[in-house]
Amino acid sequence: MLKRTTAAAITAASLATLVFAAPSANAADPRTQFTKLEYGASYAVGYLRWHARSVDVDYSLKASYCRRLVVDAYNANSQFLGTGKSPLFCNYTDTKTVNVPSNQVGGAAYVRTYLLDENNIILDQDIEFRP
Repeated sequence: MLKRTTAAAITAASLATLVFAAPSANAADPRTQFTKLEYGASYAVGYLRWHARSVDVDYSLKASYCRRLVVDAYNANSQFLGTGKSPLFCNYTDTKTVNVPSNQVGGAAYVRTYLLDENNIILDQDIEFRP
């Protein structure tokens, strides 16, 4: 009887550890701020929300002349996964969200952010890694 009770207690303790230590399926996705991209009076600033198969980019873009924000997603082997881009804004400020697909298990390992002009010339860029 003692062995059966001990085994049941160990099994119950193991299950309790799994239930309480396991991450919640409802846990919030990681959120990081991306480095401000600047060129003259233009800038893009915002946050990246890292999901399992995509990255949402919540941004504000102030365009002096015509500017666009482009975000490319890559896996850990530097393979391109997808791109997301803002509309082309000219002498305008706007706040939006753009989705960057990264349709592989685990999602993107990092993204490259670009501030482009109307001719798709890179004015500023940065790399942001998944936390």
